[in-house]
Amino acid sequence: MAGILIENGGLLPEILKILHAEDWDCNWLLTGLEVVDWENGRDWEEPVFLSNRELLRDAERMQFIWGILSAIPVSYTREQVLSFRLPAFSEDENGESCYLADRLRPQHPLAFLEIMAEDSSSVTVIADDMEPLRSLFQLREWTEDAERSNRRWHEVVERGQALLTAHGLSRWEYRTCPGISQKIRNDRIALIWRNLYWHQPDRPICEDDIHMELLGMLETERKDSYG
Repeated sequence: MAGILIENGGLLPEILKILHAEDWDCNWLLTGLEVVDWENGRDWEEPVFLSNRELLRDAERMQFIWGILSAIPVSYTREQVLSFRLPAFSEDENGESCYLADRLRPQHPLAFLEIMAEDSSSVTVIADDMEPLRSLFQLREWTEDAERSNRRWHEVVERGQALLTAHGLSRWEYRTCPGISQKIRNDRIALIWRNLYWHQPDRPICEDDIHMELLGMLETERKDSYG
């Protein structure tokens, strides 16, 4: 199980080219879509089921703001593919995205690869094995091991939670990928992640550093509250 996180605005042609997707004997299931179609401007009625040739053609004219694209061998019929639960931007009981899991794999049980575009800011490519994904590290955009990033995020969350509790503060909420989405910029722990670890995958996670960042934020909030 493996994933590569790419800071890409939902523009897929280069990703598909590096993966040599033109050689795949597959169809594509598309769900959770919000797209910009520069030529046709049409709405997509989900679920969308495309041949590999159709997907490669359409990707040239489209930006995927949101979307989950599952590559499925052509040996499976549309009826077989749609008989399973459709991939979705689901959350667990804590409101955490399924794409923040420590272990990633395509949601659709028949898919050998999945591409997830999130909020026109990042793309995560997921497969059962890392080997076919390694070529993505050649991209111009920022790329990193998505599972490793998720595990580091959870370590920051765990240590940050303990420090927040020590200061008598309630649990924060987080719902999307750390440090990327505008929705969580005001969250204390997400800001700590961004300040200390965003684009620094090899920096050791240090509780003292997290503590100092948190104390600085709390002091700023106290000053702001008293004018």
